[in-house]
Amino acid sequence: MSHPTDVTKFIEDLDGGVLAERLGKVLSHAAAAATDNPKKKAKVSIELTIENIGSGSQVSVLHKLAFKVPTNHGDTAENHTTETVMYVNTGGEMTLEPKNQFDMIGHPHRKDAHHGEQH
Repeated sequence: MSHPTDVTKFIEDLDGGVLAERLGKVLSHAAAAATDNPKKKAKVSIELTIENIGSGSQVSVLHKLAFKVPTNHGDTAENHTTETVMYVNTGGEMTLEPKNQFDMIGHPHRKDAHHGEQH
């Protein structure tokens, strides 16, 4: 059974939150440009490329944010590409940190370095 990725959390985690912030600014810029130039269209796109890293349960997510907005005498375009490493959990769910990681502090195999020492 698959476990879907939480899209909101996923977008917020990409590039440490910078992609989500940049996307908000680009969307506002595109909307303003489209209203200033009513006979022209703005275009915003996000391209995600997901690639396995080695033989483990991690993937590299390459994210490209591109936009083209109209101006009075043409248009302006820009793109920005960054990369984030994500864990693939049970069922394919992608998260920034693995969900199967156990608490190392309270786990019985971990012993306090000072425990058992006599002073």
